[in-house]
Amino acid sequence: MQVADVTWRMVDEKRFESGLRIWREGEQTPSFLPLSPRKKISWEIRGPKRCIGSINEAGKLIPCPENSVILDSGQKCGPCSAGDIADPCIRCDGRRCDAVDARRQQCEATDYVVYAVVFNDKTLKVGVSSKGRALTRWVEQGADFAGVLREISGGRTARRIEDRIGRQQGVTKQVRSERKTRALMEKLEQHEAQSLVHDFAERASHLELNPDVDLQDLSQFYSLEELRTQPAIWRKRSQPIEGRTIIGTVEGMKGSLMVTSIDTSLLVVDLKQIVGYSINQDSDITMMTQTGLMDFL
Repeated sequence: MQVADVTWRMVDEKRFESGLRIWREGEQTPSFLPLSPRKKISWEIRGPKRCIGSINEAGKLIPCPENSVILDSGQKCGPCSAGDIADPCIRCDGRRCDAVDARRQQCEATDYVVYAVVFNDKTLKVGVSSKGRALTRWVEQGADFAGVLREISGGRTARRIEDRIGRQQGVTKQVRSERKTRALMEKLEQHEAQSLVHDFAERASHLELNPDVDLQDLSQFYSLEELRTQPAIWRKRSQPIEGRTIIGTVEGMKGSLMVTSIDTSLLVVDLKQIVGYSINQDSDITMMTQTGLMDFL
């Protein structure tokens, strides 16, 4: 089975289910591999890395027709990237729209939020999401606290404002997994996170941000409980992926980070690193209900 993505599915307003979306040979719909605490896994990661497919005009993920090998750091081959309806939106900064007409119209008719998320190491990040998907987006990132800076109608306007906010001092638009891993043992109180966002909103008052952002504590949504020791890192970026193994009991997940254990030894894996690769395990897989385009933005 080939890994297509790391995913968090909302079960209800208070609970998410985490796991992998995977392609099984010959199937046209991705399956879901749940990764819940206490699940025992024994994986061998196999290459080469292959294209994960594309999102069609109906907003559904479809497999790559050529099962193309990917030789760089990307996840899609050239034809799948060119035909993916969501790719222009992911790269959008609001200056121009390269999406197809139907997607452009949908985007302009959708309500968006520009948000702030805070990680336990006091990293402050901004981003944009459709309003209805904001909570899921925060959990996917493994953020510790989050709140809405502005509500905006239309995607291009939201992207332009996000770009302007992201250029301000003291904030970032991207947090690398290494930083998230180091922050697993950190602990930030909500009032400290609230103060960080409040001070930033005041400094960037010319951008008309909400000065009274009501941050939400996201810890309740993750399956990873408080750790007593810092987990060892599964792989450095300079090390090969093919042939490596992931063995042990799942302790839980936070964003794309999965912590496993063997006896008292802990290991942390950024599952984003194995997207496009295959796993030699084939059990506990259930069909995943297909979702629409907005679930990918």
